Amino acid sequence: MKIQVAAKKPGNVSTDILVLGLIGRGAGSAGWGALRDLLGTSPAPLLSLQGWKGKAGDFATIPAPKGTRARLIVVATLAERGNPDRGAVRDVALRVGALARKTGLSRVAFFLDHALAGVERVEAWSYQEIGEGLGYGGYVFDNHLETKAEHGPADSVYAYFGGRSARDGMEGAISFGLSVADAQNRARTLVNEPANVLNPESYVQMARDLATEMDLDITVLSQADCEARGMGAFLAVGQGGGYESQVVHLIHRPKKGKARARVALVGKAVTFDSGGLCLKPASGQATMKMDMGGSAAVFGAIAAAAAVDLQVEVHAIFAACENMTGSKAFHTGDVITASNGKTIEVLNTDAEGRLTLADALPYAGEQKPDYIIDLATLTGACMVALGPSIAGLMGRNRSLNRALLQASDRAGEPFWELPLHDEYKEMLQSKVADIKNLGARWGGALTAGLFLEEFVPKGIPWAHIDIAGPAYVESPKPTRPFGGTGFPVRALIEWMRSL
Repeated sequence: MKIQVAAKKPGNVSTDILVLGLIGRGAGSAGWGALRDLLGTSPAPLLSLQGWKGKAGDFATIPAPKGTRARLIVVATLAERGNPDRGAVRDVALRVGALARKTGLSRVAFFLDHALAGVERVEAWSYQEIGEGLGYGGYVFDNHLETKAEHGPADSVYAYFGGRSARDGMEGAISFGLSVADAQNRARTLVNEPANVLNPESYVQMARDLATEMDLDITVLSQADCEARGMGAFLAVGQGGGYESQVVHLIHRPKKGKARARVALVGKAVTFDSGGLCLKPASGQATMKMDMGGSAAVFGAIAAAAAVDLQVEVHAIFAACENMTGSKAFHTGDVITASNGKTIEVLNTDAEGRLTLADALPYAGEQKPDYIIDLATLTGACMVALGPSIAGLMGRNRSLNRALLQASDRAGEPFWELPLHDEYKEMLQSKVADIKNLGARWGGALTAGLFLEEFVPKGIPWAHIDIAGPAYVESPKPTRPFGGTGFPVRALIEWMRSL
């Protein structure tokens, strides 16, 4: 995408969509004054027809009048006073990106009130959010439609910035945001693909293709390799399916400079979850192509890390299988052995994601990382607790939890910390094995976290993020499109940048 940062007046920029991001309204808003000059009259009557009241999040479009160098004007309220909160610019840019894709108006120009009001009020994150939003909003998934999207995404972005010395940095921030959005869109496509397209074997090939494209190292453990390593928990989940279960290990190493940290990102990669012999009802299976959303997030995160050459060594690890009901499917009551030697009593074959992670987490520990983060669409209980938009964060390292929460706030991908309450370990006690894979009825997200903790190598700071709710959107909104979300690629990148 062509990126330009300069200080032209709104009326002097040749563009298709001219975006005015306002703070407040009337005389207090520089953008409002620019809009009045463009229209030659007060904008209020035109905007009020669209229900615009100057509240944060308001969004309206106006055909550009003759004599201007734009074709369409977008008016959006970033905040009612002060500076905009994190996410406000991204949300506007996302809606503009979707508008550009829908209309074919591919050139976009942003004039943000806090930039128009003076350089001292502008931080690079506003410009990063322009890139994140434009890239994310311009995404469509039409792989299986006869009629493809008629228009491509925005291909040119202009952003106003009054200062000169920092313009390169602001261009770089937009470019960074676009790279993150592209990686997040990769993750969205993985989640959106049906299970007859994305299966354990094709997923491995997609990882190989990414490694070639982004110059990543890759190791693939075949089913025989996993058997040799004693990965009995992971392999049990996949033994009823029609594909070979495999473990993928991608590595990004910085091209310039020494890595500041080594991070292992472990994602749940059940490419379809029927529930196994504890079969889900049809309605419950309808979206289970997204049960590999955790692995899609680590796939996207390492793609972003490579694209921006993040100064962190990143290991993206996922154990790919599908949970089916074939004649060799594992049974309720089975006792299986994970690679760390712990035995597990299977009380429910639909509590399978934790079994795959029970072998992926010890493997991650073998890489001697400074941190292990696992991500999984793990429990409906987490959705009951936090709803469809918030992920549950669990872990005992306070500084790591705090850093992840702060990164999630900056990225607009909310986490909420849940406790690992030791008393609840009693719910996982088994009479015939070291541990069972299901606790009592209550606190299911917490007992799942406690289960996973048993398979994390001692001494390595670890956090578990349950993304069952935010990984997939079934009820879309203007800033939350239908389908896979790529959550939380942005938050992971924000956290790793801070290391």
